[in-house]
Amino acid sequence: MARALIAVGAALALLIAGLALAVFLTRDEDNVQVDNLLSETFTREVASASANGTDLDLARIAPFAWARVMVIEPGTSDAEISRALGYEWTGVLGFETGEKLILLDRAGKVVRFFDYRGEGRFTGLERPIDELAREDAVFRV
Repeated sequence: MARALIAVGAALALLIAGLALAVFLTRDEDNVQVDNLLSETFTREVASASANGTDLDLARIAPFAWARVMVIEPGTSDAEISRALGYEWTGVLGFETGEKLILLDRAGKVVRFFDYRGEGRFTGLERPIDELAREDAVFRV
């Protein structure tokens, strides 16, 4: 009986070690995940501003600390985004529906990023990438 318990315990320990190794080898800590809540809030606020005929102040929607926003046209390659940032872009977006908006701190590091999920399109911006200061990130819808 003792041998059977030792064998089961050893097998369980090997399985747990294998799982831990698989997680360790496949992790990618450098990736930045899309902020889904901010994406949904921004998309909803765009629709509301359009219906009400008001401007949309991104600083009000994203009240945390950030200094600049990059607005990126759909279909822009990661290489182009990396060139604009000055370092490798590792943002993860499951599917692309509209513009990506990358919020940067004063040093140019990514604070958060989100995407616009509505049907409208941004105009009056340089393509494929434009950058606005926080105080200039007010959109007319």
